[in-house]
Amino acid sequence: MLDHPEKTARLLAALKVAVPFEVELLPALINYLRAENLSVATRTRQTVSDLSYAGDEGGIVCHLSRSDETGQALVVSLTHVHVPRSMPLAGAVAVYQKHRVKKLKKQGRT
Repeated sequence: MLDHPEKTARLLAALKVAVPFEVELLPALINYLRAENLSVATRTRQTVSDLSYAGDEGGIVCHLSRSDETGQALVVSLTHVHVPRSMPLAGAVAVYQKHRVKKLKKQGRT
């Protein structure tokens, strides 16, 4: 099991209350989005419009607002974004990210 169910549920609930908030996409995600020709990759700062839990396999995911022709939200893992330190939940997000990435590396997944 990658996530602590109770801690993850509390963090998800707190983040949902904070919506909308801005995040910065990590360079690896930006490169991936550019390779996929997604117009969202031109902006490193994005607005989170919703969050959900994709199970232990996917973790907490952010639904990013999109203003392109599709109008559909882009869904990315919380581990692939940076939450500004000014956000009250930034510390809790950093702990979640560190724990999840550590567990993924231990299992040989990234």
